[in-house]
Amino acid sequence: MSTEIDRVIEFQRAAGHYPGIVMHVEREGAVLLERCVGAMGPGSDAEPMRDDAFFRIASLTKGIVSTVAMMFVESGDIVLDAPVAEYLPVLDGLRMADGSRPLRPPSVRDLMRHTSGLAYAGETRDPAARARADAIGLDARLFSLGADEVLETLCRLPLCAQPGTTFRYGFSTDVLGLVIEAVSSRRLGEVIGDRLLEPLGMHETGFDIGADQPGRFARAHPGDLAWSAFCSRIDDGITAGNPLHSGGGGLISTLPDFVRFARFVADGGFVGQEALLRPETFAELTRDQLGADIDGPFAFTGPGFGFSLGWAVCETWGAPAYPAAVGELTWSGVSGTFLYFHPARRWFAVGFTSNTATRLMTRFELRRAIASLDR
Repeated sequence: MSTEIDRVIEFQRAAGHYPGIVMHVEREGAVLLERCVGAMGPGSDAEPMRDDAFFRIASLTKGIVSTVAMMFVESGDIVLDAPVAEYLPVLDGLRMADGSRPLRPPSVRDLMRHTSGLAYAGETRDPAARARADAIGLDARLFSLGADEVLETLCRLPLCAQPGTTFRYGFSTDVLGLVIEAVSSRRLGEVIGDRLLEPLGMHETGFDIGADQPGRFARAHPGDLAWSAFCSRIDDGITAGNPLHSGGGGLISTLPDFVRFARFVADGGFVGQEALLRPETFAELTRDQLGADIDGPFAFTGPGFGFSLGWAVCETWGAPAYPAAVGELTWSGVSGTFLYFHPARRWFAVGFTSNTATRLMTRFELRRAIASLDR
């Protein structure tokens, strides 16, 4: 049966936004929609899209890492409002653009709500600081560096704002992953595997999974140069040695695997009858942490959103750009992946494409079309 969602998908494919897409929408345990459409890559000889295709999920990694971090908060091994330098002492060297110390050091909470001042170069507003960030080039080099090199490089970059005052998207979740490594004395991939992926049955999600199955990786159109550059940087880093497990964007997954995580957060941190996070911990993870006075993720979501400890969350500060209810959470990946979920409704929608060039339009249009399932 043709639906509004199918019409949007077919338009986007015909327009050359992506070769193929997989999607899943669910409410209260009932599947409302599943789609596996198009091809694994460009060209007439490309194989049909697989429902178990591998995708680099990019910044959807952040929500997984933030969830695991809250498990350490719950156990008392991480304190949300502790300075990050308590866990990573080298970051005591973080400074403002004028060389002064910040009014207060960035905390773990700042990492999780992106108010640490550790911004990507493109999020740095001061021209001189941005020029310095561009010259150092951590955005492009991140996936080829080891943990110590990443931390040393961050200390050479000025904080883009006083910690706790401004939402600036950036390296915060990569640093959060290193905090987890510091308190556990293990690589991040091992920790999230044991603490979250294994309990959820996510056996095809990881930082270096799928290397022996290259034919299962979905690909973008050749003109999508930003997608190719992002994926190539990760591949080159893995080939070169033992790089950072990027908590900000390094995971690979499949739609069936990631649906397990989406169902877990839509169900309030439960797997069946078992709670992997206490209700009060899950509530802290998913509530807005910015308030109306701190600018939020407008450039990524449009108006009406604050930010929790892992995702943007719809609030009452202006009409959203698509039909989201207050309490709906969302985030996406630069590679063309997206997640929406609403724990109060036990509802979620996940979509994976290989599409950097038009990713914002793609997910906004699809979210509007998904609303037709509630009519």
